This record gives sequence, C-alpha cells and structure tokens, in this order.
Amino acid sequence: MGIFKSNGSGSRPAGGKTIIAAGCKISGEIKDLGGALHIDGHIDGIIETDYDVSIGDKGIVTGLVKAKTIVVSGTLEGKVACESIDILSSGKMLGEVVCGEMMIESGGKFIGESRELTEGGLIVSFPEDEKTKLENQAKSAVEMIKSKNAITDDIKATDAEAVSTK
Repeated sequence: MGIFKSNGSGSRPAGGKTIIAAGCKISGEIKDLGGALHIDGHIDGIIETDYDVSIGDKGIVTGLVKAKTIVVSGTLEGKVACESIDILSSGKMLGEVVCGEMMIESGGKFIGESRELTEGGLIVSFPEDEKTKLENQAKSAVEMIKSKNAITDDIKATDAEAVSTK
C-alpha cells in the first residue's frame, strides 16, 4: 500500500520557480525559463523570460531584464522591459524602464528614465506639445545661465578697471 500514486505518465507540467540563492553569482544569459525567477544572489547579464522576476532584499541584478512582471526588493541596475514593475520599500532601480505600469512604494528608489509600453508593444513618446514645452524650458534655462555668465563677466571687467585706475 503506497501513499503516493503514479499514473505512469511521467511528465510534470512546466512552471517551477528558479531560485538564485544568496552567495551565488551568475554572469551571462538566462533565457527560456519555464516559470518564475527569484534572485537572492547576483546576476550580471541578460534575463529574458515570459514569466515573473523577483529580486530579494539582498539580490543584485546588473544588465538587461525582459519579463512579464518585475518585483524589486534589492537592486536592479540597467535596462528593463516589462508589463509592470513594483519597486518595494527596500528596492532600488537605476536605469531605463519601459513598462505598462510602475509602482514605487514609500522608501523605494528609482533613478533613471521611464517610458510607457503600449498594448502593441510600441513605446509612447511625449506628446508634441509636451516635448515643445520641455525644449522651451531647456532653452530658457540655457539663456538664463548665459545671461548670468555675461553679468559675472561684466562685474569682473568693472572690478578689473577699478583696480587698474587706482
């Protein structure tokens, strides 16, 4: 009498979670996973999967990551493409993100650039009027800096003339 019963099919459905344990360092590519990936160690390279990727508190990922969803509790540095990314309170994301949805918990850090991913997979850029507004702000900032430099140069010249006439 057995507790476990086998129907003899011998095949298990794909979809087990892959765990990169603390202290483990991988350099290279991780592709074609059959399920979610959890990282407590260090990965330097490319991760490409149709499943979820989570980075634990001590986990570090440097490179390119393409996944369905990404949850960051540790550190992620590089370029990311996903449907959604959650940066938890202990998480840090440094780099470029292209995603449909982004959530940053209080205490979580995001330093970089983000762009929206549309349903068709195309990146949505700034609307033309917003782009023009940003360009005008940049131009006026440059003009302001130039005028301050001109005023500073005039003051220095005036001071130099005053010193030479004494």
